[in-house]
Amino acid sequence: MKELSVFIDESGDFGETRDTRDYYLVTFVFHDQDEDISENTRKLENSVKESGLDIEYIHTGPVMRKEGIFENYSLDERRQLLYKMFNFVMKCPIVFCTIAIKRKEASDRVQLSGKLGKAINQMLSEHMDFLKVFDKVIVYYDNGQRELGSILNAIFSIQLSNVEFRKAEPQKYRLLQAADFLCAIDLLKIKRDENRLSKGEKQFFYKPNELKKTFVKGISKKRM
Repeated sequence: MKELSVFIDESGDFGETRDTRDYYLVTFVFHDQDEDISENTRKLENSVKESGLDIEYIHTGPVMRKEGIFENYSLDERRQLLYKMFNFVMKCPIVFCTIAIKRKEASDRVQLSGKLGKAINQMLSEHMDFLKVFDKVIVYYDNGQRELGSILNAIFSIQLSNVEFRKAEPQKYRLLQAADFLCAIDLLKIKRDENRLSKGEKQFFYKPNELKKTFVKGISKKRM
C-alpha cells in the first residue's frame, strides 16, 4: 500500500488585522512513505547534539527572533540551527507548496475562511494526478488554529476518499518542523519582495542577498 504523508503549518491568524500588508500562509509538505528519512533525521539530530545545542524542536520564527528557549543562544548558534534545518529539508525526499492569502482581501474570519477553502481546494485539484497514486493520504496538523483545522478536514475529505487526519506535535515530527521552516522562508520572501523585512530579520542574515540566494533559491527546488 502506498501512503502519502502531508505535514501542514501556518503563519498568521484569523483575527482582524490592522496591517493590510499582512498575509496568511499555509504550507503543505508531501512525503512518500516509501522514501525513508530515518537517516536524514538521525544526521540532523546528531548534528545538533555535536554542536552542543540542547534543542528538540527547531522552531524557525523563535530561532530568528531569539525568543523562548532560544533567547540565550548567540546569533551564530541560531544561524547554525537554521542552516541545519535548511540542509535537512534540502536532502529529504519531500516536495511542498504554500498558499498565501492577502489579508487586505480577507480582513475578517469569514472572508479568510472562504478564501482559504477555495485556495486549498484549487491546490488539491491541481495536484490530483500526484495524489491519486497513493492508496492512503495521512494529514498531520497540530490543530494550532481550529478554523484552519476545520477547513483542512472539510476540503481534504471532499477531494480524497482515502484521507486520514492525525493531530501531531511538532516536537515529535521533523517534517512538521520542516513545514514550519518552509512557511517561514516563504513569508520572508514575500516581505523581502515588498521591501519590509524587519531590522531583526535583516540582521539575522549576514549578507544582503543571503536570504534570496541561499534559502529562497534553495527551497524553490523543492516546490511542487
